[in-house]
Amino acid sequence: MSILIDLHKLTAEISARLVRSTAESLDEDITQSLAEVIPALNADRGGLVSVGNGSPLAHVAHVCYADGIKEVARDINLVEHFPWAYQTMVVQQRIVSITSLSDFPPEAEIDKRSHEAIGTRSILSVPLMIGQRVHHILVLHAVKTEQYWLEEVVAQIRLIGEIFVSALQRRESELILKDTRDRLELAARSAGCGMWELDFESGVFWITPTVRGHFGFAPDQPVTMKEVLARIDPVDHLPVLAQIEEARRTGEEITFKYRLRNNGNGIRWLISRGRVAEVGPERKKLLVGVTLDITQSMEMEQRLQDKVREIEELKRQLERENEFLRKEAGVIIEQGEVLGSSAKMREVMTQIVQVARTGSTVLLQGETGTGKGLIAQTIHRLSDRGNRPMVKVNCAALPGALVESELFGREKGAFTGALSKQRGRFELAHGSTLFLDEITEMSLETQAKLLRVLQDGEFERLGSPQTIKVDVRVVAATNRNLEEEIEHGRFRRDLYYRLSIFPITVPPLRERPEDIPQLVWEFVSEFGERMGKKIRRITSRDMEILQTYAWPGNVRELRNVIEHSLIVSSGETLQLQRLASSHLTIERGRSLEDVERQYILSVLKSTRNRIKGPRGAAEVLQMKPSTLYSRMRKLGIILERT
Repeated sequence: MSILIDLHKLTAEISARLVRSTAESLDEDITQSLAEVIPALNADRGGLVSVGNGSPLAHVAHVCYADGIKEVARDINLVEHFPWAYQTMVVQQRIVSITSLSDFPPEAEIDKRSHEAIGTRSILSVPLMIGQRVHHILVLHAVKTEQYWLEEVVAQIRLIGEIFVSALQRRESELILKDTRDRLELAARSAGCGMWELDFESGVFWITPTVRGHFGFAPDQPVTMKEVLARIDPVDHLPVLAQIEEARRTGEEITFKYRLRNNGNGIRWLISRGRVAEVGPERKKLLVGVTLDITQSMEMEQRLQDKVREIEELKRQLERENEFLRKEAGVIIEQGEVLGSSAKMREVMTQIVQVARTGSTVLLQGETGTGKGLIAQTIHRLSDRGNRPMVKVNCAALPGALVESELFGREKGAFTGALSKQRGRFELAHGSTLFLDEITEMSLETQAKLLRVLQDGEFERLGSPQTIKVDVRVVAATNRNLEEEIEHGRFRRDLYYRLSIFPITVPPLRERPEDIPQLVWEFVSEFGERMGKKIRRITSRDMEILQTYAWPGNVRELRNVIEHSLIVSSGETLQLQRLASSHLTIERGRSLEDVERQYILSVLKSTRNRIKGPRGAAEVLQMKPSTLYSRMRKLGIILERT
């Protein structure tokens, strides 16, 4: 348990580090990450091995050793020294985990001798795919003592390896893009540009007809620096001369923009680029370059700047008229739902981006109404499976007896009332993502079958002996504390390990009040458009109430409050009614727990301490009765009998 928790933390740290890596720092960052992984797993030697395409040759691109461990060769012929491992990992694409060299099969004798030669005692090698082939292998060796790595640990190591490969692939794409940009830049300089040479000693120019046309020189007119400066706007004389002198002094390439006076027809913009060259037997120094007319692009840039200034002025006007404005960036909106753009939600989004393309199982934890379903949809949309619809199952909405049938399907006559054959959600989600909401509502028996699907990717329909294989990514969600559920025997520990390879905790709304103005305006816009109302203002007092209230129902409760308020609002100012009608008063300096406790007590009073059922306190607060009981215990609320 401890090593898994440490690995989860280490995985998040490595992922964050590599997201920030540059092309220059990536190799060092991967090596540093290996140096952290090796002691965490009690290993002594570790490396990321690059495997050739269709070749047995491999190169240890990144490697790290524990103190006192001898280095090994960086270039390896896998077929010659490790033929069994090559067949297992590169050809069959399977993980190799060897606790003791005596565990090698008879056909791996060559591999065994090779490992004996370098002092290896235990081996963990994880093949990492890009497309359909093994691109890298993450290798860990124990030299001092034999080590056994749990299956859950191996799964986490695979995720770390996938993060390494993803970062390397990203760098390769960036370098290809940079090379392409450089080639395009060279082509752009050659096409449609005028060429020129400046003799430093005489100050005389040689120029092509294109440049003569730009400056208005006659075909046979001699051109000196004096004539060139006479046509350049005086404001640009000193900058141009300074650039030319810099090139003469340093030999470095120069680039400069300047304006030409266009005989009363406005301004023309040119850009010139040049470099010093030494020509002839006398090694005469010339400044050789090209010039391009950029008047049109500069005019477009000026128009864009004018538009930006207009927008900035309009924004300032709106800020004077409204106390709160919606932010235009950093928000995820889908079907009227909003997550937010606070620091905590940006951290959640970073985790979403990190895990989306890995294909790993994700566990979403958070209170009711925090947007776990939207996060699951976002992970799916950003993944390689996003072109297919995500399949959803709310385990709490189905009777316990039907959950298994819903997930795995059934044959006709499998049980009483099964009048037809039905495909399960796992079959429907083949090649896509299955979102299991309220996973803790699943029975222990169904949990065991779910564990098998996660481990082996196979199951049987109810009433059928035929095994069905599927490729499904699972994203699970719960609003409960799974550790407590495990302790009380309501949730399988092995299933928890499988689901929590990459856990994401969604913070409740009370922990991110800075998101509330943004969320409020999004809901005002949504419901205002639907109701045909235009709300332009919210009083600072009402916004303070919204930001100070604890929101036990989270974003869902806030959304309902804004919808109710919009219904009763008649002018351009939002009339916050629902919270006011509960006689809730907000005092400066009070803690969120005090405010939440007061609100729950007021609701309990209005429902005469009824928790469940229609018009009960749980329904008023838009949360499950079990969640309300939990909040009451935490806040020290004792239910009085009436």
